[in-house]
Amino acid sequence: MIHGEWVDCLIDINRTPTEFSADDVDRYSELVDLGRAFEKLVIIVPATVTASELLIYVQELASTATVPTLLHVVNTDTAYTVTLAASTCFTCDCITGIRYLRLYSATNQAQDVTFRIRGVRS
Repeated sequence: MIHGEWVDCLIDINRTPTEFSADDVDRYSELVDLGRAFEKLVIIVPATVTASELLIYVQELASTATVPTLLHVVNTDTAYTVTLAASTCFTCDCITGIRYLRLYSATNQAQDVTFRIRGVRS
């Protein structure tokens, strides 16, 4: 099992300017580069998060102008969603081959929120 380095994933509610069409700075995180493609994600949710559903958006390129694509559960049209609860940790096992991603909160965050993420592969 190979574990990537822990990286920060910030939803910066004061981030300007927007980076891609339809960007919402109170909901999308900055672009995260995991360093290489991974099969799974481990995400630590901070205590300061506003309760919400979390969606994962992925992209092929490192360009911040690239419009991210919503991650779906494998072989379905259902978005991969997680209900956020403060100070929790979860594993997402459906990102096979993804290196660049953004987190998306279905609710505006009241303050800046930093998640900790690492990739995992067999």
